[in-house]
Amino acid sequence: MYDKTAMAMNRATIKADQNLRGLSGYGRSRGAIPETEFGMDPVALNARRIGWWILASAFVLTVLEGAMRKWVIGSAFQMGSYAAYFSKDIVFGLLLLVPALRASSAALEVFRSWLIPGSFLLICGIFSSLSRDINPAGAVLTLRAALFLPVVAFLAVSRLQGISLRSVAWTIGVLTILNFPLGVLQNHLPPHHVLNRYASDTLDITTTVTGVRATGTFSYITGMGIISVAGIWAGMVYMSLAQTVRQQMFGWAILAAGVGCGLASVSRGPILIAVVEVLAWLVFSGEWASAKSRSVVAGILFLGILVLFELTTTFFELGHGLLLRAEGSKDTTEERSLGQFEEALMALDMAPLGNGLGTEQVGRYHYSEGRMTNTTFESQLGRLVLETGVFGLAGFLAICAGPVLALQVAKRYSVASGEKAALLATQLFLVSMFAGNVVFNHTASAFAWMIFAGVMGASSPNPRRANAFG
Repeated sequence: MYDKTAMAMNRATIKADQNLRGLSGYGRSRGAIPETEFGMDPVALNARRIGWWILASAFVLTVLEGAMRKWVIGSAFQMGSYAAYFSKDIVFGLLLLVPALRASSAALEVFRSWLIPGSFLLICGIFSSLSRDINPAGAVLTLRAALFLPVVAFLAVSRLQGISLRSVAWTIGVLTILNFPLGVLQNHLPPHHVLNRYASDTLDITTTVTGVRATGTFSYITGMGIISVAGIWAGMVYMSLAQTVRQQMFGWAILAAGVGCGLASVSRGPILIAVVEVLAWLVFSGEWASAKSRSVVAGILFLGILVLFELTTTFFELGHGLLLRAEGSKDTTEERSLGQFEEALMALDMAPLGNGLGTEQVGRYHYSEGRMTNTTFESQLGRLVLETGVFGLAGFLAICAGPVLALQVAKRYSVASGEKAALLATQLFLVSMFAGNVVFNHTASAFAWMIFAGVMGASSPNPRRANAFG
């Protein structure tokens, strides 16, 4: 009698899980692709494959669009350059044409519960600021980063269900590794060399006493800093999911390349972020601790390779350049990290309801006048207040909170080995992006929302509702 009851309960559980994969609410989700009793529908497999290739293409374009603008097109003020600039967003948006594999999950519903009110507040702030002024080109850039990409990321998750998280990390990792030697080469080349040009030929190449601040394949220095942070994320994720020493070694290689990109750009921010993120990941990641011995062995072997090929000297030289720049800098780390809150308060005092949409984008006169202009504030929060007011700021903070809390729910129901550590790494990455300049840096906003969509799609299926953030 007990065996029959247990078998009946197991069948009911399996049936309920199958329903959750194909249903949303109390009815079948529109466009969802169900699973058959023999496995996933071939149409669903094809949709997943298409979704992955679209996302991978968007990643590649995010990294290479700067190379196209500065080395192929040759100017940031041509129509071809604008097409390259938005190419990554257009391709990312193509995910919406892929049929949804599954309607919803507990984590996705958490994100939606923050995205909807956040978007409403942001739109309210936009309209209040529109009454003061608007710069059309700048408005497009702000709407793209603050509203378009988060919404597309939310809708894209159901088009990416079941993709490989390791493949996502591998793709970002390879792109980071390719940028590292290019950055080292740029650092040692003269400023006037073609490899060191920016997308805008009206700007002087930035140098230090030890060499040029590298841009990699990106339009400007900030892009190299962003790929540094993204590469560090990819390294942590790959190491979290690694099953062999060889995979762990590749994770170390990605991590080292991420740090190297930050050093080649001679930027303090990516290195400080790397230190904080990796330490937090090591301390709070139980999965990494369980595989610590394998990770240490892989790290020692990888270090041996660096010494064998004398790459440690390269890292020391780049680090020395960064230290020299830090010593000569006029601002402190505290001012750069915490100064944005002071600027936000100043902006709220200046224009609590906003001072005009698009008026704080550096590229607001890119199209009309072919030039880049200064902004009232340097930090993100102060500029966002001037563009969208207090309502827009509140909406932006709500939208940013959604992905972090959604990943917390995904961690609670994760069953795959190493996935919780990978999700923790993604939370740390997103916090660093959102706290940086995600609204006013097109590379940062693209990486943040594309990686979030990919990680959410790749995470294990979980119950549709959650009672707590666990």
